[in-house]
Amino acid sequence: MSLVEKTLLENLDDQTRKLLQDEQTYHERPEDIRQLADSIWSDVKARLDTGSTDTAETPVRRLRLTGPIAASIAGLLLLGAFLLWQSNRSGPSSSFKAGPAVANLLVRQDLDRVNQTDRSQTVLLVDGTKVILTPGSGIRHAAFLQKDKREVYLQGNAYFDVAKDARRPFFVYSGDVVVKVLGTSFKVATDKESGDITVLVTTGKVAVSKKTAPSPQPLILTTNQIARYKGQTRDLVQFKAEKKDLAPDPTPADPAIRFNFDETPVTEIFQTLENAYGIPFHYDRPTFSHCVLTTSLTDESLEQKIRIICEAIGATYELREDGIFLEGKPCK
Repeated sequence: MSLVEKTLLENLDDQTRKLLQDEQTYHERPEDIRQLADSIWSDVKARLDTGSTDTAETPVRRLRLTGPIAASIAGLLLLGAFLLWQSNRSGPSSSFKAGPAVANLLVRQDLDRVNQTDRSQTVLLVDGTKVILTPGSGIRHAAFLQKDKREVYLQGNAYFDVAKDARRPFFVYSGDVVVKVLGTSFKVATDKESGDITVLVTTGKVAVSKKTAPSPQPLILTTNQIARYKGQTRDLVQFKAEKKDLAPDPTPADPAIRFNFDETPVTEIFQTLENAYGIPFHYDRPTFSHCVLTTSLTDESLEQKIRIICEAIGATYELREDGIFLEGKPCK
C-alpha cells in the first residue's frame, strides 16, 4: 500500500467508515450510498475551489491532503469501489448475505419488500409464510404480526404459501380485491393493461371479496378454482382452472434460503436472519463475539428460530416495533 493510500484510509471519516462496514446498508439501501458519494464529491469540489489559489505551475501543492479533504476523497474512492463491486456481481446467490435478491426497507414499522431482479424470488415472513414474488413485484406488511390478524399489501404478482394459524387469519390486499385465508397456498396475478386481478387456489380454501364494495357473500375458492376481478366492470366471477392456468411459472424462483449452520458465529447467524426477514437485530456485538452454534432451522417462524438460538447460548430476546433486541453473557 502506498503512502497516499495509507493516508487516505487513516483519515477516513467515521460516517463513511461506518457505512462501508455496515453490510446491511450497502446490500439493501444502495441509494443511500450513491447519495453519500455525491455529497462527498460535492464537498471535495467545494473545498478545492475555495482553498486553491495557487497557479497552474504547482498542481501538486494545490491538492494538499489535509485531514478533511483526505477523508472525503477516501470515502468517495472506497464507496465507488463498493458500488462497482456490487454492480458487477452476477449469478444466483444461495445466501442473502452475499447479495439479497429482495430489497427490504423498514419504514414506520412497515416492511416494503420488492423483487428487483429478473427472476422470481422467495420472501420469508416472520410467521413462517413464504411468498414468491415475480420480477418487479413487491409486498408491504407490518414488521411484526398483529395479535388478531396478518395483513399483506401486494403490488404485482405473487404466490403465497401461508403458515397455518387459526387464531390469526391471513389477508392479502391487491387493488380492489381482498383474499382471506387461514392456511393454504394460492397465486395472485394482476394484468397491468386491463386491471384484471386473478386469484388461483392450489391447496386449501380462501374467501375472495371486493374491498370497496364487498359482495353480500364472498366467493369461496377451493383447490384449482379461480376468482377473477374485472378491472373495467368491477365484477368478481368464479370458475374452475384450466390446464393452461396451472402451468408452471416461466420464471421459477431461486431456492429459499437454508438456515443450516455448522460451527457458525452467532453474530453471523443474526445477520443472516436480519437479511432474510428484513427485521433489524439489536445487540452488543462484543458480548456475542465468541458464541458459536451448530443448528439446522427449517419452517419455524422467526420468533421460534430466535428462541432456539437464545436457549442454546443462554440469551434473552424482546420483540419491539423497531426490531429484535437481544441480551446475554459472553460465551466461554
